[in-house]
Amino acid sequence: MSDTNKASQIALKLTTQLQNLTDELAIKEVTLKYWDEMKKAVSDGNFSRCRTVLRKAIQSAFPDKNEATPGYYFTKAGKGQVERFEHLALWYATASEERWEVVGDDARNQYFTGFSPSLETATEVKPEIITEENTATELTANIPAETKPEITTELTLESMKIEALQLDADTQQKVQDALTHSGLSLAEFIQKACTIYATTLTGKAKQFDSDLSGVETQELLSAKYKTHPGRAREMVKRAIQAIKIHNSEMVSETGDRWHINQTAIQSLTGSKPQTVKEILTDYQDDINSHNATHELTPYLNRKADKRKIEDVIDVAALVPNGIE
Repeated sequence: MSDTNKASQIALKLTTQLQNLTDELAIKEVTLKYWDEMKKAVSDGNFSRCRTVLRKAIQSAFPDKNEATPGYYFTKAGKGQVERFEHLALWYATASEERWEVVGDDARNQYFTGFSPSLETATEVKPEIITEENTATELTANIPAETKPEITTELTLESMKIEALQLDADTQQKVQDALTHSGLSLAEFIQKACTIYATTLTGKAKQFDSDLSGVETQELLSAKYKTHPGRAREMVKRAIQAIKIHNSEMVSETGDRWHINQTAIQSLTGSKPQTVKEILTDYQDDINSHNATHELTPYLNRKADKRKIEDVIDVAALVPNGIE
């Protein structure tokens, strides 16, 4: 049975047991019971997809409400930040375990705003969402204008709204969709995005710094090193050396030799034209000297028999290893 099918079966058991439950602690207990069962039943690689299956099943069984309803909580997160009441199971069906300890409307308001739970945060019909602006107004309402202290509120990751990221409209919508599907808060999403991006960049930096001189040419030409940032430079060095060996040791006629230039190196390395052009500037004096010694011109590379340099010169055979 596939992991998504397992998740669907677990979701069915969960939504069945949630029927007629309105007490938050009871909903929490049942939701976390089946959340834990799903974590144990599916592989880590498929957990994100299965989590979406579970949340969609909850949303389907318990659609959003437009008014306060027992067993639901007020939110405007995700879904274009539309104000609505979601089933409490969706609050607990999340990978953010810290949210599992946030119980009640007062605690949820504090979780999102970072303000003290002693502030009034709810009404019988619909919890009031405390904002930094409202709190500052209440604190200074009875202070004369000339003596009112300047109230400054620190923007934290937890209080940040998606608009603060200043994304373009398309990207903002993608982030909102991702938040809805993942069940993560914006703060959690940003933290995970930072972790992934930092890991990617540091991985590439380590890759760039690695010395490829000890890697055999045949291996450098394989798909394994195709995207390595240091491959192009190492292959350009070896391609230049291979042409020099061919011209000086393998043939005796000028017509059989090859002029070392950007096009020839591109053909032997498969690297991008602009990349090859930039790298060749570091070896231009040596290249000019070799071409001059053998009286080579670019025209020589247009062989009468249509030979191509990559069919004649085997870099891996002439320069099998790195150059000291």
